[in-house]
Amino acid sequence: MGYFYLGLAFLGAVAPYSFLGQFLLTHGLSFTEFKTQMAANSVSSFLGASFFIAGLVTFFFILGEGRRLKMRGLWLPLLATLAVGVSCGLPLFFYLRNQAVIRNEQ
Repeated sequence: MGYFYLGLAFLGAVAPYSFLGQFLLTHGLSFTEFKTQMAANSVSSFLGASFFIAGLVTFFFILGEGRRLKMRGLWLPLLATLAVGVSCGLPLFFYLRNQAVIRNEQ
């Protein structure tokens, strides 16, 4: 399962950044345009709010579960969640959690 989670973390980074790359090619580093498109309609606002809350929950889940299991390298999924989102941070955390469980069983 570990490599499956690692693959999902990779996919969870590549897929969102491919869309960001398209945006950057079209609009450059325009934060104003980014903000405008994020709030373009109620559906994008709904998704933005949902992803923000999911990211916040993921962040605290990683901290709580990671400390409970005394996991190493928690900064990696935390950084991935902040830099990419839940699509990368959560599977990366599950990969590290899987490794910690295997280590603890030995």
